Amino acid sequence: MKHTPGIFNSVFFLFFSFTGIHAQDTISFKECIHTGIDRNYELRIVRNNEAITENNLTPGNAGFLPTVDAGGRISQSIVNSEQIFFSRPDEPQIRDNAKSTSTSGNVTLNWTVFDGFGMFARYGRLKDLLDEGRLNTRMNIENLIALIGDRYFNLIQQEKRLETFRYVMNLSRTRMKVAEERYRIGKESKLEFQQAKVDYNSDSSQYLKQQENLLSSRIMLNETMGTDMDSHIQPQEKIIVDFYLDYTQLHEQTIQNNTGLLIALNTQEVTEKDLKSINSRLYPVLSLTAGYNYNRSESQAGFQLSRKEHGYNYAAVLSYNLFNGFENSRQRQNAIISIKNSELQYENIKRQVLAELAIIYNIYQNSLKLIALEESNLQTARDNFEIAIEKFRLGTLSGLEMRDIQRVYLDAEDRLLSAQYQAKLAEISLKQISGRISEYL
Repeated sequence: MKHTPGIFNSVFFLFFSFTGIHAQDTISFKECIHTGIDRNYELRIVRNNEAITENNLTPGNAGFLPTVDAGGRISQSIVNSEQIFFSRPDEPQIRDNAKSTSTSGNVTLNWTVFDGFGMFARYGRLKDLLDEGRLNTRMNIENLIALIGDRYFNLIQQEKRLETFRYVMNLSRTRMKVAEERYRIGKESKLEFQQAKVDYNSDSSQYLKQQENLLSSRIMLNETMGTDMDSHIQPQEKIIVDFYLDYTQLHEQTIQNNTGLLIALNTQEVTEKDLKSINSRLYPVLSLTAGYNYNRSESQAGFQLSRKEHGYNYAAVLSYNLFNGFENSRQRQNAIISIKNSELQYENIKRQVLAELAIIYNIYQNSLKLIALEESNLQTARDNFEIAIEKFRLGTLSGLEMRDIQRVYLDAEDRLLSAQYQAKLAEISLKQISGRISEYL
């Protein structure tokens, strides 16, 4: 038994150092979010689409500005001609290889001065589309923050589990060595030693599988952030939950700031602009045109050696559609129906969002209760475990009984970690629904 005290000393060292494993440099949740916003490929595509809608918001695209076109033409021909005049029928004029040149150019301006306020409706619609693009970008940022949160805190959870499995494996190794030494000196049965060996192999297998889970979770976080897949991200050591989210406040903030509801409201405004655009067709259209023309021609055969013309032209055109097969009426009725549909869609989305808020808040509250309960359970399990280690050291507790107590302690620790993780995800979801997720930035 001369080696036994050293073995038990290692058991105590493992236990008291279990919760003291510290990582090197850590990266915060906030830093992960900023990295993801800068590098995530899907978000960069969404931002480019928003830039397109911003580029489209111009007076020219809405029809406020005139268009100016310019054109020019030059042509040449070489002909052989013979001309006989009435005054001198016996003296024909013959030209061989006579060259003719024609040059022309023009500049034309077209400007719709009034189209029944249609250009104002189109410009307003372009503004609404820009707002929609910005809201889509905001929604994608919120979804990205939530996804990074899921994977970041899952990484913390997987690292804590790896620490747990490492501790279990080392404790099982120590128990196996103690059982082996006791078996050799006749104080333990072979069955006890064999069971300890089986438990150690089982714990080693769990540890290896957890290493795989940890690596996968780290790769998924790197992929979401847009960083190198093999980048070693070391998260903070524990999950910190906000315990003070109020449902009434969240409910009011959701109605005012939920991005999905804001997009639905923006859709209503777009359909209203469509109706205004259709109504503009009931008015006459006034257009102005102006231009400058230049023509010059030269000919070595014919009555004129050269000719040149240039000058301006301008006009005002007033047009009004009297009948187009009731198309305006049909499109107007459809636009009114679209407005009603957008209003119904808003109410439907509102009900869905508020229902989701109530469900997630219930999960959040239950998770907080579980945290308090599991913290109490963990303290009791830890006290029992310390007593069990001492009894095992004295030989008054069998290896199987020791393992059962060990499992109770480790299960309590895992349940607490799971409750903290679920509470954090619920917290992130509540802040996302209520438009408060930017608080993590």
